[in-house]
Amino acid sequence: MNPFKYGRVVSADDFCPRPNLLKQLAGFIKSGQNVVLQGERRMGKTSLVYETVRQLKRHRMLYVDLLEIKTADDLCKRMVKALISMEQQAGLLERILKLLSQLRPVVSIDPLTGQPSVSVDAGVRLKPDSLDGILDLVRESHKRTRLVVVFDEFQDILNLVDAKETLAVLRSKVQFHKDIPYIFAGSVRNQMRTIFTDPESAFFKSAIAVDIGPLDREAFAGFLADKFALGKRVVDKDVIAKVIELAENVPGDVQELCEVIWETTAYRDTIHEDCIGPALELIYARESKGYEAALVQLTGQQVRCLVGLARMGGKAPLSAAFIQGVGITGPASIKKALNRLVQLKVVYRHEGEYKFVNPFFKTWLLWKNY
Repeated sequence: MNPFKYGRVVSADDFCPRPNLLKQLAGFIKSGQNVVLQGERRMGKTSLVYETVRQLKRHRMLYVDLLEIKTADDLCKRMVKALISMEQQAGLLERILKLLSQLRPVVSIDPLTGQPSVSVDAGVRLKPDSLDGILDLVRESHKRTRLVVVFDEFQDILNLVDAKETLAVLRSKVQFHKDIPYIFAGSVRNQMRTIFTDPESAFFKSAIAVDIGPLDREAFAGFLADKFALGKRVVDKDVIAKVIELAENVPGDVQELCEVIWETTAYRDTIHEDCIGPALELIYARESKGYEAALVQLTGQQVRCLVGLARMGGKAPLSAAFIQGVGITGPASIKKALNRLVQLKVVYRHEGEYKFVNPFFKTWLLWKNY
């Protein structure tokens, strides 16, 4: 069985140890401290939270994913859905129905499992002030068992037309839940800063910031080597270093590349650098349709700018050398193309550098010689 996991939450033996962060986050949870958890995509923020709560044992987690929410109704219903899921797992169906009575819960039987399922009446439209009652339900759940509330991709709350009002209502309740730790995780730093460091924001200075960066390379290399050893595969240290470099030290992407190296090698193989090429080709076979679909959305100038980022890097895209290299006239046109690439989530900006959201899209462009 392939031991490398990516694209989903991992825990226990599949979680590469982050002892300092685990200890720090556990301390904040135990003290009821609210936390802003910031880190780029696929850095392992969600897995870190899950593993921390798993190790605490006496806590339950209410996990609410806010990715791409568009309305306050979306937010409220995702919170309700998370509450339902958490309480159902604890076998408390009757309690759920009582707590959600004002939201007109709908009970149905899952045809596959034969188990009862609870949802909110689709005809009920929830507004920001509905958060009051929902957060009261959170408080009720906490009275029975210690609770950790996690809002993932919290920056997407800014998508709401009534974002300011929604944040104000949310903050007005959360500030009184002093014994419930709230973790606000986000992957778009400038938007998270808008929420938590802007003096005009309801959440100004409301939580301690914890940064999730790349894993320690030495510790990560040892973790990966141990995984390969499960299949009696011996992997050269230089190969692991190259894998981490190609995946830009993003844990999820590193694990993806290791997963395909495992698939393209055999039991007791010694893995050398020439094993990386066939592994990348397997990734391209799986993902090339997505890369092509992304290119279709771009103009000719935007494609040239993207290829320039792949070839020359994104540290100085407004320099004369970059402009000459991509053949686009003037920095204004480059800046417009970069903004579009960020908007489409093809690239993102971190510490002044433009990086590919998917590093294998970058290597594919070079492989195809665009």
